[in-house]
Order: sequence, then C-alpha cells, then structure tokens
Amino acid sequence: MSYTTKILLLVAALAFLPATVAAQEPTRRVSLEEALRLFAANNPELRLARSRRAEAAGLARQANAFPNPTATVTHEPLSRDGQSYSETYLTLSQRFELPGERSARAAVANRVLGAAEARMRADSARLGFAVKHAFVEAAMAEERLAISERVTGVFRLGAQSAAVREAEGDISRYELRRLVVERTRYENRLAEALLAVSAARRSLALLILLETEAAEAAPRDPLGVSPPEPTLDRVLEDALSRRQEIMAARSEVEAAQAGVRLARAERIPDITATGGSKRQSDGFRGFFLGVSIPLSLFDRSAGAVAATEAQVRSAEERLALTSRQVENDLRRTIEVYRSLRGRTEFLEEDSLDEEPDLLQIAQVAYDAGEMDLVQLLDAAEALWDARTARARLKGDLWTAYYDLERAVGGFDTPAGPGTTSTEIGR
Repeated sequence: MSYTTKILLLVAALAFLPATVAAQEPTRRVSLEEALRLFAANNPELRLARSRRAEAAGLARQANAFPNPTATVTHEPLSRDGQSYSETYLTLSQRFELPGERSARAAVANRVLGAAEARMRADSARLGFAVKHAFVEAAMAEERLAISERVTGVFRLGAQSAAVREAEGDISRYELRRLVVERTRYENRLAEALLAVSAARRSLALLILLETEAAEAAPRDPLGVSPPEPTLDRVLEDALSRRQEIMAARSEVEAAQAGVRLARAERIPDITATGGSKRQSDGFRGFFLGVSIPLSLFDRSAGAVAATEAQVRSAEERLALTSRQVENDLRRTIEVYRSLRGRTEFLEEDSLDEEPDLLQIAQVAYDAGEMDLVQLLDAAEALWDARTARARLKGDLWTAYYDLERAVGGFDTPAGPGTTSTEIGR
C-alpha cells in the first residue's frame, strides 16, 4: 500500500471522528424568556426558597394566634367501710397574655417573614443569573461549533486535495504530512466543540427542565452581537438599596430588635384565669373561680434578654458585612462590564460578518489559481482564530451584562434577549 493511499485512508477515517464523539440526545429549543419561565416552574432550588418563605409565612400567622382555653373534667371516687363518695369537677382555664408580649412576638415573626421574602428574591436573582449565564454559554458553544465545522471542512478538502497533488508530484511529501497534521488538529478542535455544546446544553437543561423532559436544552435563536448599553448613572442610583441581600439583613436586625422586646415582655408573667363547676355525690354543688400568676423568684429571664441583645449585635454586624460585600460586588461587576464593553466595541464595526468573508475570498482566489493551498489553509486558520475569539468576547460581554443586571437589582427597561426582572417566578 502506497504512502498516498495510507494518507487517503487516514483522511477518510478522520471524517467519522466527530460523529463518534457526540451522542445524539433529544434537544429542546427555547428562548431566554421561555427558559426563565421553565426555571421558575421546575428548578428545585427555587422551589426550596419558596418553601422557606411559606414556612416563615405560616409561623408569622401562627404568632398572631390567641392562646386556646383548656377544658378539664375530673371525677374523684372515694370509699370507706362500704360507704362511697365522689366529687366531679368541670374546669375551664384561659391564659391571658399581656398586649406587649403578643405584639412583640408578632413583630418578630413578621420581620422573619420579611427576611425570608427578601432571601427568596435574592436567591431568585442569583439563580436567574445562573440560567442566563448557562443560556449564553450554550449559545456561544454553538457559535464556536459552527466555525469549527466550517474550518474543519476546509481542512478536510485540503487534505484530500493535497494527497492527490502529492501523488501527481505537484507538492512534496512534507507539505502533505503538514496538512494532515493540521487537519488532525482541527478534527480534535471540532470534537472538543461538539463536547462543549453537549455539556452546555445539559447544564442549561439541568436548570430549567424536569428529569422526564429532554436531556438537553439549547437557545432557539443566536444572541445579538452585543447587549444594549445601559445608562449606568440611572441604574446605579439607589442600586444598593434595591439589593435583596441588604433588605434581608435589615429585616433580620429588626427581627432581633423585636426579639429583645419580646424577651423583656416575657419577664412579666402571664395571668391564667380558671373557673368551673363542682358536683359532690352527697348533692352539694357549686362554682369556683381562680387566678394563677407565676412568681419570678428564681428565673427572671435575664439570660434570655442578654442573648437576644447579643443577637441584635450579631445581626447588625451581618448587615454591615453584607453591605460591604454587596458594594464590592457592585463595583466588580461595573468594572468587568466596562472593561469588556471597551474591548468589544469593535464587534459592531468589524468586517467579520460581511459577505464574502475572509475564507470565502480565499476560496475564490484558490479556485482561480491566485492562491496556493497553504495560503488557503492559513486563511481558514486566521478566520477560526478571529471568530472563536469574537465569540468568547461576545459571550463574556453578555454574561457581564446579566451579572450587572443582577448586581444593580434589575434594569428598568427591557434589553436584549432576556428579562429585566431579577425576581423569577414570584
């Protein structure tokens, strides 16, 4: 078997490589809006956040409940020397809380509910950004796959043509081997691009689809070249106050302060009123009344008050720490977005999308005999480098845009293929 025949067989075998790399799995095509709706309905972490909020709502409702009365029936049979005697009691008891204690307990529960609601919205914003990030990654993976398929196709044809030309003596064996090496390199890049697409689709499906639905989810339409430019001066105004993490921390401080009032109110004992009827077997009967008041002789709840006061200080420290973290997060996202925006301004001005592009021009020149095969393959490699770098920058910019949307607490106006709301599925 000649060397040229071996090369041709190798080229043919490489053509089947990408097909063996990526398994064909059912893929559901969705828009970003649809992906967010599916996420709101199906994501287990978001459902868990809603459950925590529902639990806090139940506890807040329970905190306003009035204590139930207690009914007791007692029968006491007695006997001696064949004689019997009995007494029967019907007793009703009711505990009366002081107004300050009940209102303080309700205030604690309501503040805890407020914190739970803010935490749920913060989790919603964080998870919503994760969906948008996964959506962008899936879209960019498909763009990188498209250019990899196109350039690999050029190298496949080039390697086949070079094998024929080497047999005819037009090029050297070194040139042929060099082209086959380049062809192998781009076949590997194509296989990696296929794996990246599959992984990105599965990551998106994991966030938005149930286990019984499609194994992969993919964007229905490609992303735009770049997101619209937000008016930073407007979106940064009161951005920190819109962050749900700070609102939750403030609610926790208020809940701790209400807890101090509750602990102090509980130092004053509740009054329990008791009344009922008594009936004796000898025919005597009557009614009785009583009042029960605990005496604070040994337990004056001083430790409970001190503990709640310490909880206030802890909650205030968490609020200060959260404020610094949110402020740092906001500054980071602004710096990243501005940096990427500046680096990608050329995306709207370059000629990569013009027809014909660099590779098409090179192919026309090669067919006309004005360019040799090596120059054609150099043009293909240059286009691959430019397009993949462009896709990477575009994906980073869209991700930074959605991260900025999360960090400022949401944009006020619709922008691009997404949603402006940072509170998903309320």
